[in-house]
Amino acid sequence: MRMSLPRLGYDPCQGRNVGSPPIEWIPALGCWCVFETGTVSAILKSTNFAAADFAEWHRMLAKMGIDCSAAIEILDHVPIAKEGQRHAEIRKTMSGCISARSRAAKDAVALTLSTIVPARCRDGQRVDLVSEIIRPACDTLFERLLGVHVPSDEGISVSQIFDLYLSLNRRKQIVSKAAAMLDMYTEEQGRLNLAPGYAIALRMLGYDSIVGSLGGSILHVLETAPGKRLCEISYPAELPRTGVPYIERIAAADCQVGKAAIKQGERIRLYLESGSQGDHSSYGEIHFGRGRHSCLGEDLSNWLWRTATAELAQLSLSFTVECSARRKPDWVFAYYPAIVVDFHV
Repeated sequence: MRMSLPRLGYDPCQGRNVGSPPIEWIPALGCWCVFETGTVSAILKSTNFAAADFAEWHRMLAKMGIDCSAAIEILDHVPIAKEGQRHAEIRKTMSGCISARSRAAKDAVALTLSTIVPARCRDGQRVDLVSEIIRPACDTLFERLLGVHVPSDEGISVSQIFDLYLSLNRRKQIVSKAAAMLDMYTEEQGRLNLAPGYAIALRMLGYDSIVGSLGGSILHVLETAPGKRLCEISYPAELPRTGVPYIERIAAADCQVGKAAIKQGERIRLYLESGSQGDHSSYGEIHFGRGRHSCLGEDLSNWLWRTATAELAQLSLSFTVECSARRKPDWVFAYYPAIVVDFHV
């Protein structure tokens, strides 16, 4: 799979207008890019496009002397990395775990938020919304779903195992951390609510997605409400931003999408956020994907957003966003390690 590396800030969505084609070849990325909601949804539902085989990519790395055995084992339990019967088996197992423990997890998270939001967000306080509110809530969520403590991903996140653009040294660190997490979860399997491979896959894929979505969404809402108090903001019912701005598929056969003739094996990048920019009516329409690979955490993610913003909406506080920054290097997730906000009356 050949790819050229764009700048982290490179965004082919910029400068587009209603007259721009819904799909076009972007030489800087070495792939087709799809920007229109309807076309993205159709491709996600089509059997002409398959999920990327991340395990095969790591098997190629193994030929370079990197031990990727743990990463490959974990990826065998990741639904977005599979098709066919194995994909269906993984989804069934994970959805069963989420369904069985969703109510208890929601109760625990609601209690966490009702405690930490008013305690942290007070007059004269400077708060990192990610480390002090978002991550503790997500830690509680995943601990209740999985049954064990959620290890911190400070510095290096195992979720970046899906990031094919990283340097070889960074890749080695991520693969090593994935192996350590597999060992830890294997030791804890007596307390896990599902097998270690499934538990790590759920943690690895879901955690950064939800933290990134919550962080990007609250940052977007605050930045578009200057001068308002928290209790005066009209918070959308669904997440207005996603922590996964795009996903990619591989053409399983030669096919036609609109005016684009796509050849077997070519990559197609699907932008999940472009269709919602500037149009509140389409929030969430494709943020969680569609078709057989749609996100299993859609309900929990939107519920967590509504619960967190309901707590913020009770506070008669003004605010100033002091700083925020995307995680670097990260070519997959829109993840904010910190969003620092000053609160005042």
